[in-house]
Amino acid sequence: MRTSLNPLRSLAGRLALIVAGAVTGALLLATGLSAWREVDRYAADKRDALRMTAQVIAAAAAEATARSDEAAALATLRAVAGDGAVIYAAIEDGNGILAEQGIGLRLSDDIDLDKGSVSPLDLMTTRTLRVSVPVIETARAVGRVVIVSDSRDLAARIGEVARTALVAGLLALGLGLGVSLRLQRSVTRPLAALATTMDGVRRHHDYTQRATIQGGEEVEGLAKTFNALLGAVNERDRAIAEHGAGLEREVALRTADLFEAKQSADAANAAKSTFLATMSHEIRTPMNGMLVMAELLANAELPPRQQRYAKVIARSGQSLLAIINDILDFAKVEAGKLEVERIPVSPRDVADTVVTLFGERARVAGLDLAAQVAPDVPATLLGDPVRLGQVLGNFVSNALKFTGAGHVLVRMAMEGDALRISVSDTGIGIPEDRLGQIFTAFSQADQSTTRRFGGTGLGLSIAERLIAAMGGSVGVESRIGEGSTFWARIPVDGAVPAEPTTRLATGLPDAISLGAVGSATRAVMEADLSVAGFRLGSGAGAHRIALASELAALGRRPDAASRIVALVPIGDPAGPDLLERGLADELMRWPLVQSEWRPVLAALSSGTPFTAVAPVREAEARTAALPSFAGARVLVADDSAVNREVATEALSRLGVTDVTCVEDGAAAVTVSAANAFDLILMDGSMPVLDGFSASAAIRAREAESGAARVPIVALTAHVVGDGAVAWQAAGMDGMLAKPFTLAQLAAVLARHVAQQEVTAQPPSPETEPAPAAPVGALLDEQTLANLDELGDRDFVAHVLRLYARQAPGALADLEAALGSGDAPAAARAAHSLKSMSANIGAARMKDTAGAIEASARAGAATGDAKALPALLAETLVALAARIGSPEVRATGTAG
Repeated sequence: MRTSLNPLRSLAGRLALIVAGAVTGALLLATGLSAWREVDRYAADKRDALRMTAQVIAAAAAEATARSDEAAALATLRAVAGDGAVIYAAIEDGNGILAEQGIGLRLSDDIDLDKGSVSPLDLMTTRTLRVSVPVIETARAVGRVVIVSDSRDLAARIGEVARTALVAGLLALGLGLGVSLRLQRSVTRPLAALATTMDGVRRHHDYTQRATIQGGEEVEGLAKTFNALLGAVNERDRAIAEHGAGLEREVALRTADLFEAKQSADAANAAKSTFLATMSHEIRTPMNGMLVMAELLANAELPPRQQRYAKVIARSGQSLLAIINDILDFAKVEAGKLEVERIPVSPRDVADTVVTLFGERARVAGLDLAAQVAPDVPATLLGDPVRLGQVLGNFVSNALKFTGAGHVLVRMAMEGDALRISVSDTGIGIPEDRLGQIFTAFSQADQSTTRRFGGTGLGLSIAERLIAAMGGSVGVESRIGEGSTFWARIPVDGAVPAEPTTRLATGLPDAISLGAVGSATRAVMEADLSVAGFRLGSGAGAHRIALASELAALGRRPDAASRIVALVPIGDPAGPDLLERGLADELMRWPLVQSEWRPVLAALSSGTPFTAVAPVREAEARTAALPSFAGARVLVADDSAVNREVATEALSRLGVTDVTCVEDGAAAVTVSAANAFDLILMDGSMPVLDGFSASAAIRAREAESGAARVPIVALTAHVVGDGAVAWQAAGMDGMLAKPFTLAQLAAVLARHVAQQEVTAQPPSPETEPAPAAPVGALLDEQTLANLDELGDRDFVAHVLRLYARQAPGALADLEAALGSGDAPAAARAAHSLKSMSANIGAARMKDTAGAIEASARAGAATGDAKALPALLAETLVALAARIGSPEVRATGTAG
């Protein structure tokens, strides 16, 4: 604990102590010196007095001493040595002591004053003094006189000196204290006052106090300096206070600006999320019918050509869906909501999928595309197959975009405990100053307005963030004019080693000749053949791998003893003919995939027959059977008749024939309470009661009645925004995004419904760019062509009749909402009209309704629907003429 001292008491006391100490010290020193000198004088005086007495005795006793007359000598001693100061006197002759007077004994420690200087300290510690003088008779020494005296009078003399010194010291002390008091008045008191002021400033932090100017010149200068210091502190505090106030005003202004900026950013972010959700929903809704029906058609028993058409439809839709997913993935990454799975993944399957996906694009561009998987790459590892394929697909897509000639080569190999995936191309390359920003969103190497290559620059940014989410890293190496290599390193966990392919049989050809295959394909084959123990060469007995076109042009089998494998581009019908004519023993598709190349390599190595791995054989090109869920009861709740029809048809392909359909959430609640269902597919956006509220009502009823929980899956086109997560809050069991595939629907049923028959899942369709409808066209010919390719004329006519019946009602609702200024109702009606128009290919109708919906969702129910009735009539007439069904026109007219 800090205490404040009394500066006045402290300074005065110390000054008094100093003065008293100085006076006392001086007094003690002076007294000591005086006593010392007095003792010295005493010794000299005593010596002289005793010597004089001794000389008198010697003169008086000279004759008696010469005669050795003891009686005369003793009489002389008694007569002369009677002084009280003499305590002993003796006369000595040649024979010893002649006569003596006094104590009768000699002290051994008597001080002999005859020896000269005597120490004052010895005098003060000794009680007796001695002198001796010779006895002279007729100029002849006849004896000696010895006198001993005491020093009792020395103490009295020293006491007198001390008394004198004490009086002088007291006078000096009084004088010193007087001087001290004078100093206190002139120096110490002003200093004490200054110290008190300083202590008050210290304790109370009151810098407005000022010290009193008093005392001498030095003290006044000190007080003035202290006051000046306090003034400087006051000025500093004032400046700090003004600066702080200015900072507070600045912070308040910046905070207000920041708040406004945050509100603007939040509004922009909300608008972006809403836009993404809306666009995703609007794009996915019309794609739902197209993709599901295209997949149904592709799995149907059709002639090869029609089946290829159906696959093209499915691939086109999947390509468009991939673009949407890229945008949505970027939005999820930005929002920090992107998640990756950890399930067993086959790197070879991922490579095959990507190579197959981009094979047609590479063929059209005249590029060779292949994937090389090193033998040390695990057969499976833990990871996310979808995200890994997405990363590799982005790398390959980017390479194909910027490569005009040559090849694109995918490589997978182990680097320590990590899997390294790289994609190399022979393209234009990237300038060195652009490499640092190549993975930045919306950034490309060529940013000029006249750039030759399209794209938004999202793919590589998404790939970089996906790899980061997997715990890996990405990079790029490039040289202008020589090409680029994009790579990613991913930590490997849970790896299952792959079995290498080696030559086990003896006596078989060890040479393989490669025809005019592309440089990337050749690199893959050469590496794998070398590992398997083959050498490259030609001649009699050598195996041969060649393009189908080479073998067809040759027209004969090169060597009857060798085995011949034909490499057939996807879509080339020459493969089966080569097998039938005996020009080839096996077919492999191009681009080369590991799932076909590995079995062929194993057959060549072991000498065993080829397995039936040729998927390019059109006669065997049938997708695997779908799983069956016969006996399952499913409730479909969707306000769109087209969507209900598509869902019903898709469920029927999965063996589900007991399907109940309702048009709104309230009906779903009622029907589910009266009937038992194995699964409910619930649309999110419906009239009367939306799907999320309906699901919450069903869950509440189940909890109240104790009924069994029925699985509910959200069937919605909302994959971002609030609609994308609302199913969780509503108590649903999952979400199936529109448009969905049969495989995705089958997976949902497998999770929630007992499966009756389990067979292989169909492979994912390949993708290729889908042509867009011309802007302003009345009908979308691509959508209509997709409906035509379904092959079921009655089904197509049924869907169009549904549109002809429902569109006028939706139009009437839209006109009523616009007339009353009800923006939410106008948005719902416009959305319904737009959605059904998109599904049946009414392009201009869809665009017009979409514009009104966008305006209504922005809060302005001011759209113009006057042109819609005439446009609807024109659309129905065109549709009737397009499919040759007057019923559509008649239904629309009646409506």
